[in-house]
Amino acid sequence: MGYLKDKKNFINQAVITLGGRGSRLSTISNGIPKPLIPIEGKSTLERSISVLSRDGIDNFIFLTCYKSELFENFKIFLEEKYSSSILIFKEENPRGEAGSLIDILDKLHEQFIFLNGDIIFDIDIGRLCEFHRNNDSEITIVTHLTNHSYDSDCIIESPNGSIFDFKFKTEKSNDDSFYLGNAGIAIVNKNNIKNSLFDDKNKLISFFKDIAIKNHLKGSRVFSYNTSEYLKDMGTPKRFSEVQKDISNNVVEKFSYKKKQKVLFIDRDNTILRCLNNKYINTSKDIKLLSRRIKKIALIARDYNFVLIISNQPQVSRGDISCQDVINLNGQIINLCLKESLKISGFYFCPHHPHAGFTDEIKAFKMLCFCRKPMPGMFLEAAFKRNIDFKNSIMIGDSWRDEEASKSLNMKFLNITSLD
Repeated sequence: MGYLKDKKNFINQAVITLGGRGSRLSTISNGIPKPLIPIEGKSTLERSISVLSRDGIDNFIFLTCYKSELFENFKIFLEEKYSSSILIFKEENPRGEAGSLIDILDKLHEQFIFLNGDIIFDIDIGRLCEFHRNNDSEITIVTHLTNHSYDSDCIIESPNGSIFDFKFKTEKSNDDSFYLGNAGIAIVNKNNIKNSLFDDKNKLISFFKDIAIKNHLKGSRVFSYNTSEYLKDMGTPKRFSEVQKDISNNVVEKFSYKKKQKVLFIDRDNTILRCLNNKYINTSKDIKLLSRRIKKIALIARDYNFVLIISNQPQVSRGDISCQDVINLNGQIINLCLKESLKISGFYFCPHHPHAGFTDEIKAFKMLCFCRKPMPGMFLEAAFKRNIDFKNSIMIGDSWRDEEASKSLNMKFLNITSLD
């Protein structure tokens, strides 16, 4: 079991929202609720139970509305096959994905997983629970790279991974820093549902907007768990076809952090960005993509599970920009690279530098550290969080620091100039 029962705050309950009609899948569903539609011989709901039970989740609450009796019929099969206990709560009137949570407060554990029932996924639940516990998080939202931030619920992380900024899918935003979309899975503390009491009983309640962000704005500890693992909703014919293909090709489990991951690490400045006269990237205006290189890196990336940026950003220690500025700029860079077909799941950066004497320098960042390349600290942090196999991974960069860091980890190195 990935998340041991003798640990404090053990999580073993999941609440799955299953009430939607799935009208967009009407040509496929034949009137069956979409979580029950078989995909390669197994429904989305059973696939969810299978992943969750693997890490010790054995108590489930199904929030149903449309054709609830079909879930009742499926309940006994799931309880027997996965040695679990399942409670079905039927909404008399649709309340949105999370509207029923306030009605089942007495059934909720102190901490529980909340997820949409139309997601095909395979994530390391134990690793997610550890993240929630280690950060003393009250709500942890699973997030991932999205290529359609314009119509998605999105967040920007702060340096410690908590929520810095957000946008709702119904809103237009001119901020190109949003690249992390809400994946539809979260860990929630019961008390934070109490903090979200809904005055209007007829309002359709969104988990992201009405619970997670509402608690964030009240000062609660709400964190983003950024993962590159497989998470995709199957709620349209196009996405249904895509997940069907991925399941049949064994793609879904390949990206789970239960398995070692092959990663393409890339440097940033002078690798995918042009730095004029060795100046730092401090504003959006400084971002100049090296498009030909990026397109070639995108071709190489096909042989790896995901891509991460690893970069030294010493201008933070000089006081030129903040860590949050770097995060926002990296979000813009990731979105620009998406337009060049390069998908970057995340980034790690070092804000330190050993040389002091700058007027506005941040003394806490003036130090010898383990994360500044050629030291391997950022790579090791990424490996700890994402279960990375260095021997089958590669680093692409432009400097001796990138090469030395790669060698220290017995990882392949490719100088970007060889692609010019």
